[in-house]
Parts: sequence; C-alpha cells; structure tokens
Amino acid sequence: MNLPWLKSLIFWIIIIVVIFAAFQCTQKSENNKSASALMYERLYQCSRDLAGKNPSVLTAIQKQIHTNMTQQELMQLINSCRQANPLKTQATYIEAIQHIK
Repeated sequence: MNLPWLKSLIFWIIIIVVIFAAFQCTQKSENNKSASALMYERLYQCSRDLAGKNPSVLTAIQKQIHTNMTQQELMQLINSCRQANPLKTQATYIEAIQHIK
C-alpha cells in the first residue's frame, strides 16, 4: 500500500526535530557566553534602588556577582532584582527622559 501522506508526515516530523535541535544548541551556547557590559549596566540600574527598598536582595546580588559571569547567571540576578524592584510604566520612563537637563 502506497501512503504518500505518511511519507510527507515523516519528512515534516524529521524537519521539525532537526530545527528544534538546532535551536536548542544555539540557545545553550548563547546562555553560556560571557555576559556583556550592557547586562551588568542593567543589573546596576535595577539594584541601585534596592538599598532603601529591599537591602536583603541587594546583599544577595552583591554576594553572587563576579566578573566573567555567563549570560544565564546574570539574567538570574537581573530577574531577582526585578522581582524586588519591578519596572515602572513606559509613560514614567518617557516623562523622566524628557525632564533630563
């Protein structure tokens, strides 16, 4: 019995699995790259407000941060900072930018 739909299904399953595997490998290698200065700046901007609001989170970040962190490690610190110090609205940031002198 000739089943062209089955051959097509198998072909597309193989293609999807290969694409997914390539994506996973790319994601893993990206997470293991050294964090950029921009990521450290983001963490600094978030954590500088924690001294008054949540000093325990600030202390935890200070104990964990070091040079040559991976992107994944630094993102975990940024996420913990953001939980303690959530982002403000876009309008708040726009207003702050417009009032810089």
